[in-house]
Amino acid sequence: MHRMYGCETGCCGHAIEIDGEELAGSFDFEHPRPGWGASQIKETDLEFAKRFIKARCGDDHVKDLDWENSVVVDD
Repeated sequence: MHRMYGCETGCCGHAIEIDGEELAGSFDFEHPRPGWGASQIKETDLEFAKRFIKARCGDDHVKDLDWENSVVVDD
């Protein structure tokens, strides 16, 4: 999910939410588009989600996710 870092900072990033709860330590300032966040990586929202989730949850946890039928929404 995309969210603000804090009420007054104006900074934002992404975090992983599972069953309505944010995964501890998953917040990062990265964004999938150039010019946003520190990484400056250009990739699709789905590519970003795959990399972001794998890096924080590990290959074993995400190996059975149905990426082909996943929908990533960037509001």
